[in-house]
Amino acid sequence: MIAFVFYFSALGAILCASTLIPALIAFGVQEIQIGYRILLYGASGGFFCIATLLAIHGRLGGMERNTAIILAVTSWIGFPAVTALPLSDLLNISYIDAVFQTMSAFTTSGAMIIDNVDTMPRSVLFMLAQFQWLGGAGVLITLVLVLAPWEIGGLPQVSSASVAASIVASQSRLVKFCWRIFRAYLMLTLMCFIGLLLCQVKPFDAMVLSFSALSTGGMSPTDQSIDLVIGNWGMIILAAFMITGATSVFWHESVARLNIEDLRAHRESYFILTVWLALALYVAYKISVSTGETGFLLNTKALSEGVFNSASIISTSGLQSRPGVFSLLPSTLVLMLIFIGGGCYSTSGGIKFFRIGGMFSLSEYELNRLIYPSSMKPTRFGNTKFDLGIMKAIWSLFAVLIITVAIATCALSITGIAFQPSLTAVIAAITNSGSVYTPDWSSTLSNQWPAYFDMSDIQKLILTVTMFLGRLEVISVFACATVVLRTIRQL
Repeated sequence: MIAFVFYFSALGAILCASTLIPALIAFGVQEIQIGYRILLYGASGGFFCIATLLAIHGRLGGMERNTAIILAVTSWIGFPAVTALPLSDLLNISYIDAVFQTMSAFTTSGAMIIDNVDTMPRSVLFMLAQFQWLGGAGVLITLVLVLAPWEIGGLPQVSSASVAASIVASQSRLVKFCWRIFRAYLMLTLMCFIGLLLCQVKPFDAMVLSFSALSTGGMSPTDQSIDLVIGNWGMIILAAFMITGATSVFWHESVARLNIEDLRAHRESYFILTVWLALALYVAYKISVSTGETGFLLNTKALSEGVFNSASIISTSGLQSRPGVFSLLPSTLVLMLIFIGGGCYSTSGGIKFFRIGGMFSLSEYELNRLIYPSSMKPTRFGNTKFDLGIMKAIWSLFAVLIITVAIATCALSITGIAFQPSLTAVIAAITNSGSVYTPDWSSTLSNQWPAYFDMSDIQKLILTVTMFLGRLEVISVFACATVVLRTIRQL
């Protein structure tokens, strides 16, 4: 229990300290009153968290598996719920709306409850973008330190993840490991920011979009079209960092170290890159046809938009280069790709290419056994072999995701939203690609396709829970509930 309180308070202190940057921005853009209020909220929360840390200093022990799972789930519920209080005050919106917005930010979903982003205080928008960025870092740490060691959802075992169980049992090793991931995440964000600045993007817009790219979130700094804000080269740079956010952090490490053996054995990221480029050409073709230009290979704007929108779909960011681009594509194709998502150990949502590869390999093996009953060829995806335990975990996650989508879609439909927008909203929420949900998909259902800010409180709550379940891959939430119930029974 002490370990849980300590790490929860430490995370809270970090979050409160991060509000200093939005406060400084508020003073810089003459949002003086908002700046003082942000400082007040941050200082109040920081005082409580630091006081708690000092009260239990010296009594901290190791953290067990059950404690780590409960800490992860509680953090993803608690911090959005708490930060919704100041957000409700700063934007003068209801608490339900604020919870929806903070959950959208922390889970990197990018769904906006505000009708006009351009009317939002710049400091508050930056704070939400920063929460989204911190949520992306939190996703990586949660995956590696909590979900992977116990193969929750069939996550592949890598050397760094296999020792995570011992890492969480040591405070010093835990801090070093988290800093290692955070440092790489921060450096990539700065590289994206500098690249956008070189494309003459405004510093504020460049920072918010850099936060969105590496966290694979869908938050935009303006209601204007992305292609007008950052230009052709800006879209290409942003797309490259979106794909970086959608691929495994351990693959990035292999690339940085030029570990040829690991790079040859890896498969998932190469599949992601191949699908990205193929989809980019298809999107560029559709854009060219819609504008009446058939020579899309020579149309640099169409190609840059194709690269950007393709990366946005695969990374589950959900940003569009301009309104209506996604509606040029078959809705089933877009929903299928965002449901698959990016790679394991990345910030993207979805079921991940690794698991799809595992299910495909198992299907191929079973079909092969119909012809060669004595065949003993192991199923594998790249350098990872799929044993029975991993495949059970993968299929369990897939089944639970499908059931969750079905239940949430029915719940939304009951509240008055038509089936197609209900299904789209739920898939966008569970894959943490909230920006994909847009009335552009259908002209016949426009009156039954409400924007997020037009939804009722119950509809927002349904999507809020769905975003949370999708971010923690559902199974870990059930694991946490099982641990809590077992503890209650023992008491």
